[in-house]
Parts: sequence; C-alpha cells; structure tokens
Amino acid sequence: MTTKTSAARARQQALVSTWLFTALILGGGAWTLGLHSPWWQRLLQALPVLALAVLDHRGVQMVEQARIALTGVLAMLGWLQIPLAMAGGAWWLGQHQALATRLVLIAALAAVTFLARYAPSAPAPAGGHG
Repeated sequence: MTTKTSAARARQQALVSTWLFTALILGGGAWTLGLHSPWWQRLLQALPVLALAVLDHRGVQMVEQARIALTGVLAMLGWLQIPLAMAGGAWWLGQHQALATRLVLIAALAAVTFLARYAPSAPAPAGGHG
C-alpha cells in the first residue's frame, strides 16, 4: 500500500469516526435529557451531520477545519464519549426510557467505561501469585 493510499485511508477513517461519534454523542445528549422524536424526525436530524460529512469528504476547507476543532472537543470528553455514544445509539434507534431508568443506565455505562479505561489491562495470574 502506498503512502498516499494510507494517508487517504487514515483521513477517511478520521472523517467517518468524527462525524459518526458527533451524531451519536448528540443523540446521547438527547437521550439523557429524555427528548423523544419519531423515526422520521430523527432521520431529518441526521441529515445535517451527513451533509457535513459529505462536504468534508469533498474537501470543503471550512468543514475540514470544523472537523478538526470538533475532534478536539470530542477528545476533551475523554472516557465520557463511550457512554454518551452508546446512549446516542439507543436514542437514534428510538429507545426512550423513563428518567429513573435513564439515570441507572447512565451510571452503569459510565461505571463500566470508567473501569474499562482505568482498570489494569492484564488479569491477575491464577491463584493470585505473581
């Protein structure tokens, strides 16, 4: 694979992941707030993000700069990206729960994400001996 192809592939991955995570995190905010909308409204709400992704792919400088800035904002969220994105997936799929259920799920997602992020990556040896 040539360097040019590798750079193009890396750019595409950055483009897709940034805009996809943005849509999921925005949906996560809506899910957390308990906002409801029918499927066709969620589809309409996805169109601006899709349009920005297409413009970014076509090389519109202003949109590329917005994506780069957005990447920094997403990075500031840190590990919270994962539970927000998961909640966003639920919202985009139309899964709306009561406030108490949302709070429990948010706490569970945040705890699992936090543990996955900060727990040691290797399990302890069998028997607890090092």
